[in-house]
Amino acid sequence: MKRAKQIIGILLIIFAVTALVYWETDGRNRVVTKSVLVASENIMEGQMITRQMLTTVNAMPETVIAGAFTPDEAHRVEGKEAAQDIAQNQQISGLSLREPSEVVTDQRSPYVIKPEWIDSRSSSLRRGDIIKIYNRDGSYYLGSFEVVFVKDVAEREVTDLFGDGGSYGSNVSDIRNRTHSSGVISHLEILTELEAYQRILRFIDDTQEQLLIVQKGS
Repeated sequence: MKRAKQIIGILLIIFAVTALVYWETDGRNRVVTKSVLVASENIMEGQMITRQMLTTVNAMPETVIAGAFTPDEAHRVEGKEAAQDIAQNQQISGLSLREPSEVVTDQRSPYVIKPEWIDSRSSSLRRGDIIKIYNRDGSYYLGSFEVVFVKDVAEREVTDLFGDGGSYGSNVSDIRNRTHSSGVISHLEILTELEAYQRILRFIDDTQEQLLIVQKGS
């Protein structure tokens, strides 16, 4: 009986020590503190937030800001844009975030193909057509482009007309029906990226050749 009491006493001591260790290492945090998401690095306004930018800390309840996100809500933070600068270790709430700005993927702009550069092009060329540009004899290909403007010498858009002179609009889908135009084509503008346009400029400067405009239709 005495031995049994000794064993029970030892087990109680072991349990008490284990409980104390647990309380000091993890238990206190679980019971007293709250887990919240904070920035693992400095985040600048406008940056899109990724999982690598977030970490979890245990904070005393009185220090937790209103609306602070918990680790379980990380999915609500990822992919959002920082609405303000967020310092490292700063708690994150809805006020810190905004929906990401629209990402501009189309880097194209209108660029002029000057009249003196053109050796050959169809008089039926209209806005919205897709063209291929070659050197004069067709042996060198410079790219395929969308036509955004077709201008006469007075910078007026060349459009299709009815036989009585009434306007059809800027484009007729079947190029065989483009029998009446509002003017004579002087130059056109293509929609492309700067790099592609610079390639055309270099070709003109290096070869002094004119361009062959091959129409693919709209």
